[in-house]
Amino acid sequence: MKEPIKKKKPGQAGSDDTSEFLRQDRIEIRVNHHEKKRIKQLAMEKEFETVAQYVRCQAMKPGTESPNAQRQAQYACMHQLNRMGTNINQIARHLNSGVKLDDEVLLTLVQIMEHAEMLCKAAETTPTGAA
Repeated sequence: MKEPIKKKKPGQAGSDDTSEFLRQDRIEIRVNHHEKKRIKQLAMEKEFETVAQYVRCQAMKPGTESPNAQRQAQYACMHQLNRMGTNINQIARHLNSGVKLDDEVLLTLVQIMEHAEMLCKAAETTPTGAA
C-alpha cells in the first residue's frame, strides 16, 4: 500500500474536491455497454464534472448532489441573504432619519427574521450546507 501524499491545498484540480490527499489508488469494475452509458448519462444529468467524480460521490455518500448544484444553491442562499441585508439597511436609514417605528416596518423586520430562520434551518438539513 502506498504512503498517502498530502495535497498542497485541497481542491487543486479546480473542482470543489476537499480531499486533503492525492488520489493514487484505483478501483476497477467491469460494466456492460448499457451500464456504462447509463452511468455517464446520470453523471451528466446531475452536472458532475466527470464520471469518476459522480461514482466516487455516489459510493461515499449516496444521493449526493454535484458540487456545481451545491455551489448554485449556496449562491442562491447568499443572494437571498444579501437582499435581506439591503432591506435591513433601508429600514435602518429610514429609522435613523427620525421616523418612528410603525407597524409596517415592524412587520417587514419580522418577515426578514422568519426568512433568515428558514434559510438557517434549510442549511442545517442540507448535508453540504447549501440551502
